[in-house]
Amino acid sequence: MDIASGMKQLTQEIAASKEDRTKRIGDIRNEAKEIRGEAQDLIKGFQASRKEETARMRSELAQGASERRSEVKEIREGTQQIIKGFRSDRDEMGKTLREELSQSKSSIKSDVAELLKGAQALTKEFEKSRQETASKLRKALAQDRADRESEVKEMRSNFHKAQAEVRADLRDAAAAWQGLANTLQAKSAGVKVAAAKTKVPEAKVEMAKAPVVEEEIPDLEAKLLAAINEHPDGITLAEVADSLGVVPVVLGRASKRLVDEGKIRKEEKLYFPAE
Repeated sequence: MDIASGMKQLTQEIAASKEDRTKRIGDIRNEAKEIRGEAQDLIKGFQASRKEETARMRSELAQGASERRSEVKEIREGTQQIIKGFRSDRDEMGKTLREELSQSKSSIKSDVAELLKGAQALTKEFEKSRQETASKLRKALAQDRADRESEVKEMRSNFHKAQAEVRADLRDAAAAWQGLANTLQAKSAGVKVAAAKTKVPEAKVEMAKAPVVEEEIPDLEAKLLAAINEHPDGITLAEVADSLGVVPVVLGRASKRLVDEGKIRKEEKLYFPAE
């Protein structure tokens, strides 16, 4: 019983829902018709507005095209005027440049002519100066050669004089040495006589025959150095020997040692203090 009543109720509900669905479908169809009509109205309005907008745009484009044509025409005319002015300026500038180039060419020719004249004058002056310099050099060389010859002659003369002085000094030294030898011989003879009187053996007498010359004058180097230091302008050995009362040959070895030790210095025949 419950199943039959349930099925009956379900059938009733299905029938009722079918009616509702049918009614709903009808409502939907009506709404669709209304929407379709509104859409058609919108399409018609859009087409109308599109036609109006197209007409307006065509009108504006036509007006803009005429304005553009007018502007292009004005620009073309302005460009032509500018081109004409440029051509005119170019012609005038070309004419001016040709005139200036012609004047510059003549000026350049004049400047080049002046430069050539100046160069020729400089060349002549240089040649003249060269000749004068060459003449002066030849004269100077001749004078220098004459001076050199004169100096050589003077040097030869001085050499001969110095040679003569050296020879004279050698003769004086030989004479002094001979005198010293005679003095030594005399002293040696006196020693022999004394040895004979005192009966000294002969060997001791032979040892007394060869005394050292420098030992006869104590502090010979010191005295020589003191004498030279007293004469900063220079002094000869002969002058020193005269002041010490000896012969010049006695001072030979002492002066050489002082020179080697750097205590005195020698220039030709003169001796000077070291400082």
